[in-house]
Amino acid sequence: MSHRTLLIRFLLPLLMALLPGVGQAAPQEVGQFVRYVSQPSGQDHLDTAIGHFKRGPVQVDLIAAIHIADVSYYKQLQRKLDRYPRLLFELVAADGQQFVRTGVRSNSGLSAVQIWLRDKLKLSFQLEEIDYKRANFVHADLSPDELMAHLKSHWTATLGMFLRWMLSDAARSTNADGSIRLGGLELFGALAPGADRNLAVKRVLARELGEMGDLTQASPGSDALIARRNEAAIATLQAQLQKGVKKLAIFYGGAHMPDMQRRLEALGFQHVGTDWLIAWDMRH
Repeated sequence: MSHRTLLIRFLLPLLMALLPGVGQAAPQEVGQFVRYVSQPSGQDHLDTAIGHFKRGPVQVDLIAAIHIADVSYYKQLQRKLDRYPRLLFELVAADGQQFVRTGVRSNSGLSAVQIWLRDKLKLSFQLEEIDYKRANFVHADLSPDELMAHLKSHWTATLGMFLRWMLSDAARSTNADGSIRLGGLELFGALAPGADRNLAVKRVLARELGEMGDLTQASPGSDALIARRNEAAIATLQAQLQKGVKKLAIFYGGAHMPDMQRRLEALGFQHVGTDWLIAWDMRH
C-alpha cells in the first residue's frame, strides 16, 4: 500500500465523518452528496449537495457539509441555513451546551493535523465560520458520553471500518474519470512549499472526497460512527415534525447523507431536487 493511500484514508474520516461534515441538478442517486467537477481548463471544484425531500406539505432538506472548506462556502451556507424554521445540526455535544465558534484547539495531535491541513490548503473550519447560536439551530446528535459508550460496545467493528477505509482501493491506480492518480512520492513532493504544489494536493484530496461513495454500504462497521448518529438526527426530526414544523433541514457531514436519505425515504419522503454548492474552488 502506498504512502499516498495511507494519507488519504486518514484524512477522509477526518474531513467527512469525525469533525462537527449552484445550479439545479437531476435527481440524485443515493450516495451522491459530494462531487468533484473536473474541467479541461483546470478550473476544477469540489461541490456538496442540498437534497430536497417532500412528503405532502412537509419539506426536509439534507444539507451535506465538508468540515474544512472555503470561507465563501460557509458564508453561502450560513445564509441558506438561516432560512429554515428549524435547522438540525451535527455536533457531538451535550444537550443544552452553549455552541460558539470554537475553531480547533491546538493542544492535541489531531488538532495539529487539522490546523496544518487548513493552512496548507488555504481553507477554513466549519466551526470557525458557522454561527451555531442562531435561534433556529436545534442540536441533533449524540452527547460525548453516548458516542463513547457506543464506540466501546462496537470497537471491533469500528477498527475494521477504518482498516477497510485504508485498504479498500489501495490497488486502484486511476480516478473515476480515467485520469491517473498520483503515487506516494508524487503526493509528498506536492506537499513541499509552493502555491502550485499546494493546489495539486488540494485537487488530489478533492478527487478522493468526491469518489468516496456510500460508506455505510462499503463498511459494515460504520454503524458506530454514522448510522447511530443518524438515528439521533432522525429522532430529533420526528420530534420537530410532531410539533407541526413543515420545513426544516438536517445539516450533517457528507458521509452521513446516503444513509440519512434512506431513512427519510423509509418515512415516506421523496427526493424532488438537488442544489450544489462549491466547497473548494480551484478555478483561480
